[in-house]
Amino acid sequence: MIARLDDVKIAYYRSDTREVRPTQEWVAQTLGTEYLQEKTQQFWRHEEGSKVETRRWMQLYNQTGGVHTEQVHVGCALSDQAPMDPRFQFAYNGRDFISFDNQTGTWVAAVQPAFAPKQHWETAGKAWTKFVQQYLQSECLGTLQSLVLQGRAVLEQQVPPKVSVFRRDALDGSITLSCCARGFHPRPIHVSWVRDGEDILAETDSSGILPNADSTYYMQSSLEISPQQDRHRYACRVEHSSLGEPTLVWAPGKKGSLPPGVLATIVLAMLVLAGAVGAGVVLCRRKSAGPRKPGYAPAATKSGEDSASSSSSGTDLRSVGPQC
Repeated sequence: MIARLDDVKIAYYRSDTREVRPTQEWVAQTLGTEYLQEKTQQFWRHEEGSKVETRRWMQLYNQTGGVHTEQVHVGCALSDQAPMDPRFQFAYNGRDFISFDNQTGTWVAAVQPAFAPKQHWETAGKAWTKFVQQYLQSECLGTLQSLVLQGRAVLEQQVPPKVSVFRRDALDGSITLSCCARGFHPRPIHVSWVRDGEDILAETDSSGILPNADSTYYMQSSLEISPQQDRHRYACRVEHSSLGEPTLVWAPGKKGSLPPGVLATIVLAMLVLAGAVGAGVVLCRRKSAGPRKPGYAPAATKSGEDSASSSSSGTDLRSVGPQC
């Protein structure tokens, strides 16, 4: 069993520990030790009862062996303190089986074999139906209100996503751009791709929104482009409630290439810097030489030192480029 408040995991029960355990201290204080012990005992009974129930449902499907699962989804919701959408649903082997209609107090069979338990729970098994109805209308809502009141700071925390964009060039020439938004809260987020700052593109693949161990989330979105499309610029656009406005993170371009404007700027800077260095060398030589005397020639410098200086200057010039 996993219990969640909105998108925050607050408690769990496992068959190996056989105990309902809160995941955070404020949850334990809100629910109280007595309530947690009561729920633990209820899950003991449910664990044993579900084994019997699963065997009955296997018979309804004429199944005699194999691995089969029973799942239960229970929940209630508040909208501006008004109750809405209570839910008590059963699934069998990953498919809807039967659910409780809180308005009519009856069970709704999703498949033909579920009519048997529906009839039983509405006649001989009325005690179970009354328990479900009472839980949804009273206990579930009361517990939810207490948790929302005490956990407001956790529920309303805003953690902005950390966004990074990567590029992978395949041997066949295709290019995959990947955008990773990680560590954000709350869960809702929208990630899209922008071309040249204007056109919004549909992603090629997405991981969906996935949980981290620290109750934050991450998501990865990918976009495949052809070599012909690589002449454009692409950016990952992220929208999240923690951000004042959508964030754009530009994808790296092809290795070894620079946009024409940047390249022209670097070339111009190199020419200006080269001219300044050349002028400085000539001026330095003239000053160091001093006034020439008749019949006296200044000592020649070693060619190796000049070439080293030139080489060093050339290396520095070649290293000029855009900085992160």
